[in-house]
Amino acid sequence: MKIKFLQAFNGDSIWISFLENDIPRNILIDGGTSTTYTFKDKKDGKIKQGDLKNLIEFLKANNEKLDLVILTHIDDDHIDGFLKWFSKDETAIQNIKEIWFNSGRIIKKYLNDTKAEINPVRFKEQTTLTSVSQGVDFENYIREKEVWDEKVIKQGDIIDWNGIAFQILSPSKEKLVELLKEWEKKAPASLLDTSRKDDYKKTLKKVMKENTFEEDDDPYNGSSISFIITREDKKYLFLADSHPSNIISELKRLGYNPTNNKLQIEILKISHHGSQKNTSVELLELIETYKYVISTNGDMHGHPDKATIARIVNANSKAKIYFNYPTLIDKLILKEDRTDYPNVEFLGTESL
Repeated sequence: MKIKFLQAFNGDSIWISFLENDIPRNILIDGGTSTTYTFKDKKDGKIKQGDLKNLIEFLKANNEKLDLVILTHIDDDHIDGFLKWFSKDETAIQNIKEIWFNSGRIIKKYLNDTKAEINPVRFKEQTTLTSVSQGVDFENYIREKEVWDEKVIKQGDIIDWNGIAFQILSPSKEKLVELLKEWEKKAPASLLDTSRKDDYKKTLKKVMKENTFEEDDDPYNGSSISFIITREDKKYLFLADSHPSNIISELKRLGYNPTNNKLQIEILKISHHGSQKNTSVELLELIETYKYVISTNGDMHGHPDKATIARIVNANSKAKIYFNYPTLIDKLILKEDRTDYPNVEFLGTESL
């Protein structure tokens, strides 16, 4: 199984590919920002293709499709790449076989509420921050295309899919209730936490000593679809922008503990682009891995926080921390950090 973390600017877009009975299978987790599809080059002003468009064209050229698209939640840095693709490519939906997505309407149905109204399809190429209207756009586009069974993906589900097992860790019912309240209000989300860039100048040891944990309370992030993928006895953990307490409670329910039964995984995709509010020491102590991946170019909200890096290296002195934008490494990691943690490696995701 191959995993590629697309360069999705400040967002997430993850391509998983593998052979199942000699048949190529492709999974895409999130679509990143709109610029993940196309963007204007700052140097020459020309429109350039992003990793998402490159991927779509590669699949088309090889007569392959996206067998499964997972939209973890409706933050713009996860959904806008899809919306731009849909607006630019008339055949977009023909290249998708199945979609997992929790819309407000199907959450209402799951919670035995009244049916939500459906608005006309519309696309906006320029969107800012989180907007329920983006989720409505996405739902309206996919709803009549027979690629979405309108089933809520929720904590506790076990889904067997083409030789892969998905153990869904979030969202919990409580997180879905919180999302539904926001969806019904059709209100934009509050601004995400803005990190302190000046902590990049501090050593990891100093950051860890000074840092206290305060969990993210954003309902959109809390509604993220996160999961363990198991294939051929190997496990991979994808946390989207999930809240750590939600993941911790579900892992403990599944029998994992930090003493003698940690969750052993090949790769951990760190939640919310390395935000310090989404990775706690308690969560890291439940997981055994050497490979940690952070997906962001660092140009929004100050992510990743250095506090997150500090927690990782304190939990695992032999960690390998991967960045899909390796230029962040020299901004984050000081010479003192490399001296203090000589066995920790900071790498680009191309070396995964």
